[in-house]
Amino acid sequence: MSGPVRPYVITGGRSRSTRAELALESLVSALPEPPELPDHALLNREHRRILGLCHSLLSVAEVAAHLGLPLGVVKVLVGDLWDLGAVQVLPPVPQAERLPATLLEEVLVGLRQLR
Repeated sequence: MSGPVRPYVITGGRSRSTRAELALESLVSALPEPPELPDHALLNREHRRILGLCHSLLSVAEVAAHLGLPLGVVKVLVGDLWDLGAVQVLPPVPQAERLPATLLEEVLVGLRQLR
């Protein structure tokens, strides 16, 4: 990336995604047969790179790491693709439904004792 202008240009000057529910842990996958994109929907190079990366599930944070772009920029780009129906986005598991860390640690200890 070359300076602060590039992310601004990539997103067309936008700093926020149109999708407020898009979290860093959200999982993104390109649809196998995306719908026909309207004429006004010009995908830039980064949009196409995201579609290429997301043939398997990747989190928004992983996409940002692969592309070497700031998370905010990737959230805007993924939001664009989501709005166009080119990707499917799975929200992160709510905190209340996650397993407690202590339970996971106990399972790990138990697995180590099986050796």
